[in-house]
Amino acid sequence: MNRRNFLAVLGVGAAGAALRPSLATAAEAAAPEAGFAVPPYAQLIGPDAVEIRWRTATPATATLFWTQDAALPRERWARSVRAEDGMVCANEVAHRIRLEGIDPAKPLRFEAVSEPLTRFGAYDIRRGAAFGSGEIALRPLLGEGGALTFAVFNDLHGQAARHLPHFLALPEVAAAKPAFALFNGDCADDCATQAGLEKRFLNALPPLTRAGLPALFLRGNHEYRGAMARRIRDNLAPLANGHYYGAFDLGPLRFLFLDSGEDKPDDSKVYGGLLATDAYLQEQADWLRREIATPEWKAAKRRVAFWHIPPNRGDAQEDAWHGPTRMRNVISPILKGAGLDVAVCAHTHHHDLRPVEEAYPYPTLIGGGPRDNEATVILVRATADALTLTAYDREGRQVHQVKA
Repeated sequence: MNRRNFLAVLGVGAAGAALRPSLATAAEAAAPEAGFAVPPYAQLIGPDAVEIRWRTATPATATLFWTQDAALPRERWARSVRAEDGMVCANEVAHRIRLEGIDPAKPLRFEAVSEPLTRFGAYDIRRGAAFGSGEIALRPLLGEGGALTFAVFNDLHGQAARHLPHFLALPEVAAAKPAFALFNGDCADDCATQAGLEKRFLNALPPLTRAGLPALFLRGNHEYRGAMARRIRDNLAPLANGHYYGAFDLGPLRFLFLDSGEDKPDDSKVYGGLLATDAYLQEQADWLRREIATPEWKAAKRRVAFWHIPPNRGDAQEDAWHGPTRMRNVISPILKGAGLDVAVCAHTHHHDLRPVEEAYPYPTLIGGGPRDNEATVILVRATADALTLTAYDREGRQVHQVKA
């Protein structure tokens, strides 16, 4: 765990007692979700890193109790807070606590607890009654033999609360017990306001977390739109490297994540001269050249990439847009000889499987859109010997499959 930002204390000794509230207070707290504006939701940000976030209705403290030891009694769970510049973060409504060094083969149990701050004077700090989430358990990321299964969603456009429960209840998906949900962009129509982002996407994440699945979030082009786009990090964490692009190993896979930016040029009138995605994608291209030269990339048995805007969907008119053209010109040549096994994209609102071509020597699986007749979930199953990606529609019918 990063000790610069977080404190974790086992037991109830003097050091632990200084970090309020106590476990007893948490157990006696108000009913779960009372006092939360957005109840706790978990984000997977790395192979061994999870960030727990929540929003309170009024300024408050934030404490996380957690364990991966099934036999450890509650009074001995680790206790973590976020601290910056020698001060425990408090008097906020947006809370986040990162746990690093977790074991991906073990479940993670936690409880988020806050206390309202009724007075925050220089020498007089007063707190209201604590409230907590109750115990929440996340599934292990890795299954037997290090197998990995997860679900991919994209282009929900404000329909997450309706689509997620439906897809996760499909017999094929429920039986697979995905360890996390990866969101491949355009989860909301825009990021104009905090209330809108909560209504259209964030409020769907706490139930997902309570079902045992953390979320891994990637930006689409609609996450660039609106005033709250500049504050999206207050709500949806980037990867552990601090970017919405990166790479890591988890189980049998080497993951590659890219941020494809907007679909129109930066100087388009609608953006008001406030975008710099061309330079941002070039930054990613420079990083990608370094990534594919790393021992980790070269040693990987299978490599899977995720980004929002596909470079080619076979439609000449849509492929001529700036977003696909930029991905095709800047990113695709780097990946051409990189040994990528499959790319998973989104954006078109029409599920598709683009075949291997000379310019794209890997299949590209494209997820569907927000409408019922196009919505999909992509179930990814990986073992030491096989990789299978299967796209299902809302009826549970298999519409595409890739095996690598």
